[in-house]
Amino acid sequence: MNAIGTIYRSHEKKWDAAISVIAGLVIWEIVDAVMINNPLVLVGPGRIAEAFFDLLARGEIARHIYATFVEFILGYAVGIVIGIALGVAMGLSPTTKRILNPWVTISYNAPVVLLAPLFITALGVGIASKIAIVFISAVFPVLFNTYTGMTTVDGRLVEALRAFGATSKQIFFKVTVPSALPMVMTGLRLSVGRAIVGAIVSEFFGARAGIGFLITAASEAFRTAEAFVGVALLAIGGYLSFEMLKYAERKIAPWYDNRV
Repeated sequence: MNAIGTIYRSHEKKWDAAISVIAGLVIWEIVDAVMINNPLVLVGPGRIAEAFFDLLARGEIARHIYATFVEFILGYAVGIVIGIALGVAMGLSPTTKRILNPWVTISYNAPVVLLAPLFITALGVGIASKIAIVFISAVFPVLFNTYTGMTTVDGRLVEALRAFGATSKQIFFKVTVPSALPMVMTGLRLSVGRAIVGAIVSEFFGARAGIGFLITAASEAFRTAEAFVGVALLAIGGYLSFEMLKYAERKIAPWYDNRV
C-alpha cells in the first residue's frame, strides 16, 4: 500500500485526471445502457469505440483527420503570426491602436458561423476559405493577449534600465518580450479551441472530408455513434494541443509559474 501511495503522490495530478476520465466514461456507459438505451439519442463509449474501429478499418478516420489537421494547422499558424504582429504593433504605438481598434472590434464580434458562407463565396469551397475561417477564429485571443502582455510590463523595470542607459531596443528584448511572453502563450492556448471550432464550421459548407464533415454526414444519416466519434476526436485533439502548448510554455518561459 505504501508503494501505491508513493506512486500516486509522485504523479498526483495525472492520476486524479485519469481517475476522473475513467469514472466519467463508466457513468456515461451505465446511463446509456440502463437509463436511455436508444442509439439514436445517446451512445456510450463502447458503441463509440466500435464505430471508431469500423471507420478506421474503412480508412475513413485517417482521411478526415488529415483534412481537418491541414486546415487547422495552416489557419492557426497564420493566426499566430498576424495576431502577435498586430498585438505588438498596437502595444507599442497608441496611434496604431486607435487605427486598428474599430476593425478589430467589429471583426471579433462578427459570428464565425455567419462569416463562413461569405468566405466560401469569396474564396471558393477549397482549402483557402477554410484556412481563412480558422484564421479569423484563432487570431483574436493571440492579438488581445499579446497586446495585454505588451502594455502591462512593470514600469519600474523599464525606468531602471533607462536609468542605466539602456536603449529602446534593449528594453524591448530584455524586459518587454520576457514579460509579455506568458500572456502570448496563454493567447496561443486559448486560441486552440476557437481554431478547432473554426475548422469544424468551415467543413459544414461544401466539404468532402474532415471531422466536421464526418459529424454532419453521420448526424444526417442518424449514425449517432459515428457522429460521436468525430466529437471524441475533436476533444482529444483539443486536449493534446492544449497540453503541448503548456509544455512549450514551461520550456520557453520557465520563470512563469503556470498552474492552469
